[in-house]
Amino acid sequence: MSLTASSREPVMPFVATEDVSTTARRKLSPRRRLQVWESTGGVCVLCTRRIDGVRERWIAEHIRALELGGVDDLSNIGPAHEACAVTKTREDHRRAAHAKRQKIQHIGAEASKRPLPFGKGSRWKRTLSGKIVPRE
Repeated sequence: MSLTASSREPVMPFVATEDVSTTARRKLSPRRRLQVWESTGGVCVLCTRRIDGVRERWIAEHIRALELGGVDDLSNIGPAHEACAVTKTREDHRRAAHAKRQKIQHIGAEASKRPLPFGKGSRWKRTLSGKIVPRE
């Protein structure tokens, strides 16, 4: 941190922030789905048990969720049992919602917890004469 000569107050350097947004999801073609299967030899990336491709339903699961900054690339996709994927997806949504709440709080974008008296969010309004009446 440097000091300015005139005010002797610390000057904070400008730091460019990088927004980590959700990666766009591409369509998974049958050829690409086969590549996902062959990348692990038919082993679930979540529970590491073998998937019986004929008798069990499986999906191509992003190991690191797109909404948590994962990439839509074959290195981040693997086969998973449908039940394993549902559990993981639920946890991913919970973590993403928590991260969004933290970001909103950090940048000060949340709604005020103490609205102005007689503002538009209030049940009451003050008329021009100064009388307080219920808002219709």
